[in-house]
Amino acid sequence: MDSLLRSFNRKKIVDPSTLTSTELNRCLSIFDLTVLGIGSTLGAGIYVLAGDVARHDTGPSIVLSFLIAAIASILSGLCYGEFGARVPKAGSAYVYSYVTIGELCAFVIGWNLLLEYVIGTSSVARAWSSYFDSLFDGAIKNFTISTIGEMHASGIAEYPDVLSVLVVLILTTVLAVGIKKTSWFNTLFTGINLFVILFIICVGAFYARPKNWSSSFMPYGMSGVMTGAATCFYAFVGFDVIATTGEEARNPSRAIPISIVLALVFCFLAYFGVSAVLTLMWPSSDLPVDGTLPNVFALRGAPWAKYVIAVGALCGLTSSLLGALLPLPRMLYSMASDGLIFKFLAKVNPRTEIPMIATVISGVFSAILAFIFNLHDLVEMMSIGTLLAYTMVAVCVLVLRYQPDTIGLIKENSSSLSSHLAEKDISEEDTPLLGVLLRDTRKPSRKTALLALIATVVSCIGFAGVCALIIWASHALLQASWWAILMMVLVGVAAIGSMVVLLLLPQNKTPLPFKVPFVPLLPLLSVFINLFLILKLSYLTWIRFAVWMVIGLSIYLFYGLRHSVEKERQDEQHTEKSQPT
Repeated sequence: MDSLLRSFNRKKIVDPSTLTSTELNRCLSIFDLTVLGIGSTLGAGIYVLAGDVARHDTGPSIVLSFLIAAIASILSGLCYGEFGARVPKAGSAYVYSYVTIGELCAFVIGWNLLLEYVIGTSSVARAWSSYFDSLFDGAIKNFTISTIGEMHASGIAEYPDVLSVLVVLILTTVLAVGIKKTSWFNTLFTGINLFVILFIICVGAFYARPKNWSSSFMPYGMSGVMTGAATCFYAFVGFDVIATTGEEARNPSRAIPISIVLALVFCFLAYFGVSAVLTLMWPSSDLPVDGTLPNVFALRGAPWAKYVIAVGALCGLTSSLLGALLPLPRMLYSMASDGLIFKFLAKVNPRTEIPMIATVISGVFSAILAFIFNLHDLVEMMSIGTLLAYTMVAVCVLVLRYQPDTIGLIKENSSSLSSHLAEKDISEEDTPLLGVLLRDTRKPSRKTALLALIATVVSCIGFAGVCALIIWASHALLQASWWAILMMVLVGVAAIGSMVVLLLLPQNKTPLPFKVPFVPLLPLLSVFINLFLILKLSYLTWIRFAVWMVIGLSIYLFYGLRHSVEKERQDEQHTEKSQPT
């Protein structure tokens, strides 16, 4: 049992001298990564999600929902930026948690990211198919039903979506030709999409009616805004493709954080502008169900805009589909390279310099899901894995900032670096924890790192308790029920007290290419928002997530534990030590 626990906690050893070496093609610039992030993120959120959320959950206050979701994403994006600068390897949050927390946590995060990418691909493919079909008044759907028939089983789509399968397989072929050509393809479609979004905002502002906001800006109250924010978070999923492709960036330590922030800012401005003009043009409660944007323009006397919007929608959804499909084989490659899943998935084609087998399997699996599941079920299954990954990245930032050692790349040309790394704070090892906390120490030690880890865990538990009480006991809190007040005080004191401890503890001052500002406050705020959005998800999402995790943990326990590269490295070290000199 003790050996099993040690296996779960073993960490990936990162050698800074090999971080910039890779079998993949390092060819992506800041511009390429930013456009890739925008293309991955800016698709279904504008053309499909905005109208649905405004109609059912928020009304015109959807702009606030997008703002909250954007803040949560930018906070997570900054945390991704620091790790992308530290460890510029394919795998994103999976690699980050592997080097800081341990193998089991890394596998869970990686398996959740696989879920995010697969469902992201399938859901956008479904959205692409639905939008394209709406241009022909459902002719493709009617033809499919009349030719193949309907699927009457519960939990799957009404009919098999052949068109979405074809789209996924075509884009899988595009990915197979290499990352640089894929980047050119994405840049072209993203450029067209951005032009059409600018057109929607400018023309929509001309047809705006301010009374549509003044009459009822927040018809469903703040609860509706937060529910909408949890859904709108889906619209920002995709920026982590930048971190996942970090192994193919020319200067990842600089390019990854800059590209993530730029991509998220551009996406928020687009979402805010389109959702604002949409709800200003037409009453949110009466927004059309299908083809919301083009139909609203038609209702306002501009039916000709339908064709321009259709081009932008299909280009945007194509870029978003490509961005969802692109990181999936990279994640498989990273996990297979570490031996946690089947190693044949890590084979790289020497001509195209991409993991070809992983790319083909990714496309086929995503196409199968798009073929049999509907859009709503796919979107519900997606958010939980993404939010957990974002939460773990923020936690990993906190853990590393309070460690005495530095993991990953460091900022070059720092005169104080060598002296900083050479110093060892041995005197603190024998100092009591309370003494370490109260004294004004400048360098972290093993004891302060342990105390920081405990404070981080307590903060997360406290935040989860606060969020749970706000969501499920808000009525009791408003009624001043003693038990609700007592519980809020207890979890609130735990959260605030642990935050104070983190503020007092010394942090690692090693200069990095990029560092999250305002640590620990900013990562903790990211954790709080992500936990709140996680707890807003439905119980069916948790059930599907549990099934997915059972499958993943079975693979890890029966394959990954025995074939882990870190296990093999530790066994070799043990063998060398046991041999006589």
